Amino acid sequence: MGMEKPGLALEQGALIRFIDPNTDAVTGGIFIGTGDNGDFVVVPLSENKSQPAAGAILHGRCMFMDNMVAFMSRIVEITDHPVTLWRIHAPTDVKKYDLRHNKRIQCSVSANIEAIHKGQVLTGIIRDISKSGARCIFNPSDALENPFEVNEPVTLRCVFPGIPGEQAARGKITDIIKTEDEFSLAVRFTESVWWVPPYH
Repeated sequence: MGMEKPGLALEQGALIRFIDPNTDAVTGGIFIGTGDNGDFVVVPLSENKSQPAAGAILHGRCMFMDNMVAFMSRIVEITDHPVTLWRIHAPTDVKKYDLRHNKRIQCSVSANIEAIHKGQVLTGIIRDISKSGARCIFNPSDALENPFEVNEPVTLRCVFPGIPGEQAARGKITDIIKTEDEFSLAVRFTESVWWVPPYH
């Protein structure tokens, strides 16, 4: 059931995910405030090489009032100095996003991410996972030698609690976030993985 709001009253520093409906690529962003006319100002975080242009329609998701909500907006302006900023129309149609399908499970499981065509591997921790994807975090110092790119095919390998033996899932990188405090990758699996709950 959707819920409509006249807008979003986000706190400064709120994390927003912008999803490309054609490729499922994700661009992370941090809300830093509103402009004089109420437009949102966002700092994009992801290293997605195909960044949207001014005028692009955005499909966003974020936490609002203890719910994950989805909205549509449009980029009004992009500035590059001193840092990249997006000015986007403040969302006026906000709907609760249904997380019942492929719900993310918070966890802390050691995992390897292998770049299939490069043979390079990073070891990190699965922060959350569902049957359709996962986000893995790494030591921020590893970001300097990050071998991965958005849309690159990868294999995730781990020993998942309660499941005997090593498990593997193929997928592609949909998001890369590098900040002083975080280096993380989002992976969308090619197929639904059986070894992630629920098991019915």
